[in-house]
Amino acid sequence: MDKIYDFSPGKLTRTEQEKKVPKLDGLWEKVKSDTTRYLPLLRNDLNATGHNPYFYYDGAALLLSLSNSNNDKTIAADAISKCNLIDIDPKEYVTTLNRLSNDGINVTKAAVNILIDTSFSFFLPQHVMYFRQGDCLTYMLLPQKKEMYEDTLISIFNTVNINSQKSILYTFWFTYSCKGDSLINAAINNKTLNKEVSNYAKEIMKSPDLSNEIKEQITSMDANQIEKFRKLSLRSFSDESLDELLISTLALRKHSNCR
Repeated sequence: MDKIYDFSPGKLTRTEQEKKVPKLDGLWEKVKSDTTRYLPLLRNDLNATGHNPYFYYDGAALLLSLSNSNNDKTIAADAISKCNLIDIDPKEYVTTLNRLSNDGINVTKAAVNILIDTSFSFFLPQHVMYFRQGDCLTYMLLPQKKEMYEDTLISIFNTVNINSQKSILYTFWFTYSCKGDSLINAAINNKTLNKEVSNYAKEIMKSPDLSNEIKEQITSMDANQIEKFRKLSLRSFSDESLDELLISTLALRKHSNCR
């Protein structure tokens, strides 16, 4: 296996990558041909350390293609946290973790890896928009229980760069939890933070200008409708889904508070 995954796709040309495909396909077909024998070995390798970073992503994809169990989804999420972001298409990375998160799997360890890359984003040509780092972090983390990621985001906040700090605040605004809002409010008044971050924290806590139609929609939504609306918005990637997430968050903030 280590002889097959002896490369980093991010360091190869497209032609060089294509030459590696037959060996990868061969491994996939071998595992598929006898899952009783090879799936346990695949799980063991994904749980282990020391393999090529790209194996952890491709091997996780192989496991997910053959199993729908939560245990295997957890193994895959943990394995993905060990891959190198330069080897993976950003959209594929985010959508994979978003699916797992929507299934209730804890993807926090893998999700926060994008905070290392200040330029992490992907383009949606059909919507003519970029899904920015903050959007990506939000869509990977919010589908799962907030208890799975709140403390992690808080603990790393002061260790990451300015753009990543803003992404954490952005995610916490959409989360709307007492812990998250406490961090946002603390950032507003923290004189040691970069002013850009403090100003951003202040800006996102302002009440946005809304049309009367949206105001009425927010007012009319009950707790069950808010939850359903949020779940649906977190399963698709578009400017419309972001707008729907915004509406559900404003409704959530109107119907509950941490005071």
